[in-house]
Amino acid sequence: MIVSCALCGARNTRRLYTKFDYGIERCRQCGLVYANPRAPDDLILRRYSRDYFWNEYLPAVGAPAGRIDYAFIDSRNAPLLERLRRHAPGGRRLVEVGAGAGLFLKAAERAGWEVGGVELSAAGAAFAREHLALDVRHERAEAMTFPAESFDAAVMIDVIEHLFDPPLALKAIHRGLKPGGVLAISTPNFAALSRHVLGAQWSVLSPLEHLYYFTYRTLGRMLDACGFDICESRPLLRLQADMLMNAKATHDPSSWRARRYGRFVDRHDTYLEQYNFNLGLWVQKHGRADTLELMARKR
Repeated sequence: MIVSCALCGARNTRRLYTKFDYGIERCRQCGLVYANPRAPDDLILRRYSRDYFWNEYLPAVGAPAGRIDYAFIDSRNAPLLERLRRHAPGGRRLVEVGAGAGLFLKAAERAGWEVGGVELSAAGAAFAREHLALDVRHERAEAMTFPAESFDAAVMIDVIEHLFDPPLALKAIHRGLKPGGVLAISTPNFAALSRHVLGAQWSVLSPLEHLYYFTYRTLGRMLDACGFDICESRPLLRLQADMLMNAKATHDPSSWRARRYGRFVDRHDTYLEQYNFNLGLWVQKHGRADTLELMARKR
């Protein structure tokens, strides 16, 4: 299916990659990168099966077989919760779009927030309700049913790149936030050093899973068009080189690119000692980290 640009509406694109027989293209008018032509919806939605949730997703987020380590989820999510509290000091209610199993929401609840969420995966939403007693609804982000202006803060962690219609989801979040409410959003960075080095084998380039690929500029423009002003931007909260430049994020770990990049990242401490050069800080300063993290406020 040919897809119009979600940012400017144009249909004038240039092919950047072909992966798994599907294209990843850049809009010639505004620069947004997205999967085009797009795979059928039913093929994309197969990724959110019950088997995937229990056998891949839960182990990846530190909850194998559904076992929750509350100290771990509290520690892992504390930095983002601190940022939210800084930007919404009097906030009480928080919604997560793409809540997964509800681990972030549970940490937020334990930190004093009243929480709710939406999740496309039926297994994920059920887990959050049945195992964590959270109000996580099985529905698409674009059509979430929470009342308008009912939240002080919203979170979308590594979700927007999966959505069929990101602007529609952002507008739904905008409706759900109170005036001046804040949105914390993270997504892979198409401008990342990892993408330039690993090329087509960068695992983020996966058009059956990731439908959109953002830079600071294109994500900022989309947020602005949906009624948000950016109030803070940073690539990551952590400075470890392996979190800023993940050489293992590749579909071909045995390739010469992956092996050389891995050695380069591993030598981060050597560069710092010998040349007084902090590779992680350099990558962040120049907008080349693997992840974009933005805080935006509802106008």
